Amino acid sequence: MVQVAAPSPSREAGHVLGLAAWMAIWWVTEPVPLAATSLLPAGLLPALGVATARDAVAPYANELVFLFLGGFLLAAALERWHAHARIAYALIATIGLSARRIVLGVMIATAFISMWISNTATAAMMYPIVLAIAPLFGDGADARRSRTALMLGMAYAASIGGMGTLLGTPPNLILAGSAKELAGAEVSFVAFLALGVPLVALLLPLCWAMLVFVLFPSRAVLDAEAGRVLAERRTRLGVLRGGERVTVLVFAATALAWILRERKAFGAVTIPGLVDLAPRLTDATIGILGALLLFVLRGRGPDGASRPLLTWDEARGIPWDVLLLFGGGLSLAAAMESSGLAAWLGDGLTGIQQLPPVAIYAGLAVFVLLLSELASNTAVASMIMPIVATLAAAIGQPPLLLMLIAALAASTGFALPVATPPNTIVFGSGQVTVRQMARAGVLLDLIAVLLIVLVVAALYPVVFG
Repeated sequence: MVQVAAPSPSREAGHVLGLAAWMAIWWVTEPVPLAATSLLPAGLLPALGVATARDAVAPYANELVFLFLGGFLLAAALERWHAHARIAYALIATIGLSARRIVLGVMIATAFISMWISNTATAAMMYPIVLAIAPLFGDGADARRSRTALMLGMAYAASIGGMGTLLGTPPNLILAGSAKELAGAEVSFVAFLALGVPLVALLLPLCWAMLVFVLFPSRAVLDAEAGRVLAERRTRLGVLRGGERVTVLVFAATALAWILRERKAFGAVTIPGLVDLAPRLTDATIGILGALLLFVLRGRGPDGASRPLLTWDEARGIPWDVLLLFGGGLSLAAAMESSGLAAWLGDGLTGIQQLPPVAIYAGLAVFVLLLSELASNTAVASMIMPIVATLAAAIGQPPLLLMLIAALAASTGFALPVATPPNTIVFGSGQVTVRQMARAGVLLDLIAVLLIVLVVAALYPVVFG
């Protein structure tokens, strides 16, 4: 390992700086899988004498890793029983069959599902649906513009929806873990929801309006065949019953428990939460209990046979690599703090405290946005969180506020096919060119950065006190 040649407070800090540079380069260029890079702290921190083996690997078992695990298992069960497809068809059919309304329906359905299931899985599920709808616009310039808006709308909505909940996308949980590790701040499921949902509610309609009124305006209307296609697909799913119904109930009960865990204060009135019954109950505990029910409870499939809601063979398909990446980022962050590297970096950043806070927020958001166009949002969030926490301490800003901006900005990156898996998926359809995606994506990136800064700055004092 090559230690970065820079003055630092200790030899250990120099080792950690070198390790951070190594991991950043590998996360961006991906010469090896992201998960493999994330194992570097577990092996090298003890070998270099920076941390004990116990301290180096402990972050890989952070409670938020298990919250993510529970969320992944719940999402896998919803996909197994096709409950997410039912939601999508119902929303699209309800909104209407004009081109603009179809794009809106697809975007709302995609964003809602993406709040609970990974962006990539959501885009992969919605892709065949939009592929079936796209030819029904017919021929002509209006039809071509409608197909482009439909494809881009689905991809962008998958990324936007992920900003709504802690489970929506890995950067959100990386934020929660890093905030607790580096700033001693807890980001609960409800607190993030209170900030994320307003952001999604503002950004999604602006994205839709940009696509259908500004960039790809169209007056195309789907013919009766489109209605029949949607109706047939909904009919094929049948009524909500058997294992699908039980799975939806387990998911709904888990989500409700997340919402009800904390006490709710409304002025002088305080509503008790589940923590009053179980003081040590956490969001991770609720997620794991909900996931365990999937293996215990059974339901009947379309063939009438009884089976578990989720089998372990099916559970093997969840993105285990993301859990390792999350742990590796937390391990590196802890080493930066304990070695004194974080404080040293902070001392070098004190000069920017003369800038107005809004300029600092916007500059941070744009910097993270540019990184997210070139590297995975998970890798960007893991890489940037320790730096942001250090920056905040150095310039006298609340660490959690800057970390929220960075985490949400990491979920942007709308301009390039390689920026996010949803972008890659729709680019592969042949309905969207690089130029069209870049044109729409750059504009949406600017809108997203502006909204992220404004929403976080406005709601942070309300949500986090």
